[in-house]
Amino acid sequence: MDLILDEEQIEFQQTFRKFCEQEIAPLADCIEAEGIQNEVYRKLGSAGYLGLLHPEQYGGQGASFLTAVLAQSALAYHCGSTFFSSGASAGLAGLPISHFGSEEQKARFLPGLISGQSVGCLAVTESGSGSDVASIATTLKRQPAGLLLNGNKAYITNAPNADFALVLARYCRDGQIPSGASGLTLCIVDLHSAGVSRGQPLKKMGLRGSPTGELFFDNVEIPEANILGRPGAGFRQTMKAFDWERLSMGAYCLGVMEACLDESRSFAKKRKSFGRAISRHQSVAFMLADIKTRLEASRLMLFETAWLFDRAGGSGKLEHNGEILELSARASELKLMTSQYARECTNLAVQIHGGAGYMEEYRVSRLYRDIKISEIGGGTSEIQKQIIARAETRRSAAV
Repeated sequence: MDLILDEEQIEFQQTFRKFCEQEIAPLADCIEAEGIQNEVYRKLGSAGYLGLLHPEQYGGQGASFLTAVLAQSALAYHCGSTFFSSGASAGLAGLPISHFGSEEQKARFLPGLISGQSVGCLAVTESGSGSDVASIATTLKRQPAGLLLNGNKAYITNAPNADFALVLARYCRDGQIPSGASGLTLCIVDLHSAGVSRGQPLKKMGLRGSPTGELFFDNVEIPEANILGRPGAGFRQTMKAFDWERLSMGAYCLGVMEACLDESRSFAKKRKSFGRAISRHQSVAFMLADIKTRLEASRLMLFETAWLFDRAGGSGKLEHNGEILELSARASELKLMTSQYARECTNLAVQIHGGAGYMEEYRVSRLYRDIKISEIGGGTSEIQKQIIARAETRRSAAV
């Protein structure tokens, strides 16, 4: 693997970082207090960020996963809430449409997502089912008059402000409700339709500028043309979306760790105790070294994982250094490691700041609150360990 970025990637990274410094960073406090506004989506669309992983024919960039994580980590560095809401729209909602949707669905939904004119969300989690995706209770029933969607979704990023949702439901024929993963189907739902209602935005520990809420569906009529792919393909499609989410979560964690290092290094140079900068005290210097080490290890794993996704070309497996790798397991390894390291780095950053780090006026306080979601969203750390362990069991059995 060649870890040297090409000239185009370097230029893009520099340009996008400058965009984030000029257009996103000044809005971060306002976004934290009032929530992300539509103008932010449009700015990201104009900068090409929302379309990075989408086809050029719909307004996207057709970029590599490696290029995408460079941009994602830069955005996460400046504003975690913007990273999550834009990712839920163009990524979690947009990528399944881009990969599994019909040409009509792509032409209808992707240009708006890519330009930031519309906002999407992926609605999988329910109040009674989280990590156990196969246990969802929302139904999509075929009636003489068409398809009717009933059920509810919980803890959905962008639910309060999204224009449409990609909803995972249990497709039912002839009154029979299939069990397990059988029959799970993704459908595109206009959230302004009759029968759709939303709960109030939830109050959260962190990422307060990224709205999260509930969606309720009461006999919502769904056109047949809004089924993604085919009935029953939803479980596989959702698992693929989670793989992409876990890769981007690694980029989020990297951006947070970079912010922790910069904020802590700057503070440690200015803050004095016992007559000298605290950066010169061994205890603080060691904490800075711990942040730096976790950051660089995470950067290497993120870049290689993105590179592997690019090499795989959509396949779930590929041969690498004489071994067959399962990309789902690799994405889980990345998320598990980087989320743990990022949490440790935010803790170290607050510790370096001392009492100041406990104050809202210092950025590390927000980073500390925000990062916890990385060990929960996209599958908890415990779920990632199960995925990794199952892949290792299959690999050992094949040897």
